[in-house]
Amino acid sequence: MLVIGVDYSGAKTDNNTWISRGIFSENTLTIESCEPITRGNLTSTLGKLNLPTIASIDFPFSVPEQFSKFWCPEAKDMTELWHATSGITLNDFLFFRDEFVKQHGEPKRFGDTLYPECYSCLHKANPNLVPMTFYGMQMLDQLNRPDFSIPPLPSDSITQSVLLEAMPGAGLRAMGLPFKGYKNGRQAHRKREIILKGLANGSGLRIYNLNPFFDLGMKNHDALDSLVALVIASLWAKDPTIFRRPPENPPIDLERTINLEGWLYAPAFI
Repeated sequence: MLVIGVDYSGAKTDNNTWISRGIFSENTLTIESCEPITRGNLTSTLGKLNLPTIASIDFPFSVPEQFSKFWCPEAKDMTELWHATSGITLNDFLFFRDEFVKQHGEPKRFGDTLYPECYSCLHKANPNLVPMTFYGMQMLDQLNRPDFSIPPLPSDSITQSVLLEAMPGAGLRAMGLPFKGYKNGRQAHRKREIILKGLANGSGLRIYNLNPFFDLGMKNHDALDSLVALVIASLWAKDPTIFRRPPENPPIDLERTINLEGWLYAPAFI
């Protein structure tokens, strides 16, 4: 099965998004590539996939329900919120976000509250998650292909292709690896080395062909995050039941919240 890990960026320069590709089979991940990609080329790449694929992508797939009611009150699920982003600009979205935050602060989505390392996707300081949330939702609206399953939404897909919202930090935490301080700071270099050397043991996967990308992961934390996202995609391909997922048969109000907000998928502690 084709597996893809993406570290997504909303930067104006559009040069900080990275994609890693590999093949997963019988508990083995064979890494094939790790490279930068523009947001437009990522959309095109995902839109042209023909093989069954698990793609783990690092950006919030939707926004808190409280904000969605403020910005787009008629939306019933996150696909309608994706579509709403296609009719506005980033500046429009920032305006709605700023007006909302003045009154309500930066609430987290329900699923994000399970992960203390998560910021609200409305957070505009460091890290600035608002542009990546906006551009990511626009990309999902442009894709919106019936042969993709995008949990937690119901799907009729028969191709076994999945687009998964993931967070490398939450995945690293589950694997018992450094999940803070590996991007910047005096210990960043050492922590990246621990991550790269520990991915196989931490995930329980056999990982082939990591060495050609080891130095790249050491030098560039965006590249490293895409490799971690690739491991997360492989873990889903191996066994989706090891991931924290929404409650089964939730109350109607909670089900509506989850369909609007989406869900961050990270493995439970391995």
